Amino acid sequence: MVKPSLADLRAFATVGALGSFAGAAKALHLSQPALSRRISNLERMLEVRLFDRTTRSVELTVLGRRFLEQVGTLVEELDRSVLSLRDAAQLEAGDVTVGCVFSAAHHFLPPLIRKFRERHPHVLVRVLEAGADEVLASVKRGEADIALNYIGMQDPEIEFTPLLKEPYVLACPADHPLARRRSVRWEELHAYPLARVSHASRNRLFIDQALAELPPLPRPICEVRHVSTLIGLVENGLGVAVVPQLTVPQAPAGVVGVPLSQPAIGRTLAILRRSGRSLSPPAAAFMHLLTQASRGTMKSLRKR
Repeated sequence: MVKPSLADLRAFATVGALGSFAGAAKALHLSQPALSRRISNLERMLEVRLFDRTTRSVELTVLGRRFLEQVGTLVEELDRSVLSLRDAAQLEAGDVTVGCVFSAAHHFLPPLIRKFRERHPHVLVRVLEAGADEVLASVKRGEADIALNYIGMQDPEIEFTPLLKEPYVLACPADHPLARRRSVRWEELHAYPLARVSHASRNRLFIDQALAELPPLPRPICEVRHVSTLIGLVENGLGVAVVPQLTVPQAPAGVVGVPLSQPAIGRTLAILRRSGRSLSPPAAAFMHLLTQASRGTMKSLRKR
């Protein structure tokens, strides 16, 4: 059986809605003979008379009215879908879901979202903030379009695009004896109360692996799951903490970050996306902004 074309169905729906071949032809930018041929072809394919025509009027038949109720809704939904897709392609609508590790979500991501919203105010930005393993999983499951993370480099399902090398620093109160030092050696931490992230954090694993050849750090006064909580402890004068530099608030602030040396260690923050998958226009635009912003962030990190 030959199936009606979308053009034939749109012609029928327009004539039925307007009740006029002349009005429908004008709306569809067709000549009246061309429109009449489409309706005749449709009736012939369906083997049903859809309109009763006279020289003065055109009216839907009983079956034509029933068919219009179904086809009119389908054509309207298709038009809305096409417009929605076009708006998303032109960044006039749509959404982007960004996964982000907790330690980069608080200070690094908000300025980027602000810039993105200034350029594309009608695009919704969703943020999935979580630990490194969960952020990686969100990309692999397709829940996040892209993500900011520091693990996933070896995963064959992931395209890992390095953004910046972020050092670990010592977070301490601005009035702390170490706050004005150019750098602090790891061995010096034994003289001060130390707060740390627990073994549930990937940051703890990175630090412990990097310091495997050194004497162990002092027993912490407090362990937490998230780096952002460490910053709160330092702000309240409970101790010092080792944190990624991006988590330290920008000056002026009650907490400063002092470079750690002998050895200097860091992590690579990267954009994650699923290998072999195309990004939506909003996701591609956000990824482009991330890449641009990382250059300025690298300069800022060197100055701190």
